[in-house]
Amino acid sequence: MLNEVEVVEAFFEAIYRLDFDAAVEFLTEDASYHDLPLPTDPTVGKDAIRRKLDFMIAGGVTSMDYEIRHILGGDDTVLVERTETWHFPSGAAPTLRVMCAIEFDDDKIAAWREYWNGEELMSQMPPEFFEGVERASGG
Repeated sequence: MLNEVEVVEAFFEAIYRLDFDAAVEFLTEDASYHDLPLPTDPTVGKDAIRRKLDFMIAGGVTSMDYEIRHILGGDDTVLVERTETWHFPSGAAPTLRVMCAIEFDDDKIAAWREYWNGEELMSQMPPEFFEGVERASGG
């Protein structure tokens, strides 16, 4: 059985290979995911989180690279500092620095909160990202 840090590492491995079906298997049924820089409520439930992750692909992301700089676990919580680079067909490759807190319940991820600089990310995003998200949103 994996410890909490190993679960988080496997969770991010799945996300960054864009295998969102595998990623959500690490979550409780009622898990919450909150991108705190965005003015939205947390996304709750495995299916809803899976749909939210799909927006990366809808925005044109073809692959992602990441580096976990620091990871620390204890008391059913894992803190992760990482960088992630999103790759687009145009060659654009925005990089984002992220800090997150992940809480566990019965060896599954119950809460996932992301802290990042929205201006830093959006200023690097290519037009194809915004066009893809708009199409996926029905706009």
